[in-house]
Amino acid sequence: MTRTLEDLCDGLMTDDEPMTRLEPEGFAAEFGAFFGLSGRPTLAELTDTFERAGIGKVSAAKLPGDLRGIHYPLPDGGRAIHYQEGQWEASCEYTVLHEGYEIVYETLWQRSHGEASTQKVCPEADRFAAAVLMPPDTFAAYALASGLDVVALKNVFRCSYSAVAIRLGEVMDRQPLLAVLYERKQQGDPACWSSPTRLADLRVRVLKRTADMGPSRSRLLNGCRGGILRKGKPLSAGSLAEQAARSGEPEYAEGDGIAVVATPVLWKGRLSKVVVVAVPRAQRRVLEPQLGRRSWRCPQGSSGPVPGFAAG
Repeated sequence: MTRTLEDLCDGLMTDDEPMTRLEPEGFAAEFGAFFGLSGRPTLAELTDTFERAGIGKVSAAKLPGDLRGIHYPLPDGGRAIHYQEGQWEASCEYTVLHEGYEIVYETLWQRSHGEASTQKVCPEADRFAAAVLMPPDTFAAYALASGLDVVALKNVFRCSYSAVAIRLGEVMDRQPLLAVLYERKQQGDPACWSSPTRLADLRVRVLKRTADMGPSRSRLLNGCRGGILRKGKPLSAGSLAEQAARSGEPEYAEGDGIAVVATPVLWKGRLSKVVVVAVPRAQRRVLEPQLGRRSWRCPQGSSGPVPGFAAG
């Protein structure tokens, strides 16, 4: 028997405060189990599930501006869900789940309050989508096994670099870490880029740290000019991220109480992003699986070659 959106809401309405059941992390697990989603649902699976469940008919469409997704009611009482055509498939999956969460929220609010919702729940919808595509326990296990390797996790979970970097900060609450993604503003196929990537074009798009990892003024992160990292800040001269961007190779260094890895991302031979992960130096062994898989350049002043670590 096919389970529907109404069936889902019937179950949620048995709670005295049904809207509290839509906490994104917990609801993602409940939603996946209720509709029998696989551990990493595909776009085709989501499209089929959403249509059969009466959540919405999913399709690509040319949407205006920077709009990535939209949903609206249809004359027959159903709903349409559109994602921006031409997106990478993982972005489409993320968008469909985002819109799906909003539809559940709106439906449950209508049933529990007797009126249409005026709440904006985009942040919650984003977290829900991430939790469905990157379940916390599974993601944490892979993160530790990979050595907090954002590039490897991106390939395993088929999600964007930015989504993976953010998820590291959300899930790894027992591991102090800082995840940073530098990215050029102009995206799309490198063949269509108006100019080669200049280091000044790379700016912090994602900056995510766990509660136990406070801001650092280390030169490894902030370069010669110092300060602290913030969203929108350009790549700093003298930082490890800059060294990785210039060399085109992964870089590793320790200093100022932290251990840092910086990995350039090349797309069709052109520099697209730089990923940085930092942990307390005392916990640098957590990075060992990542360091053992690649050839790393160790700047003078770091403690010995990697992946072997000095004791202590």
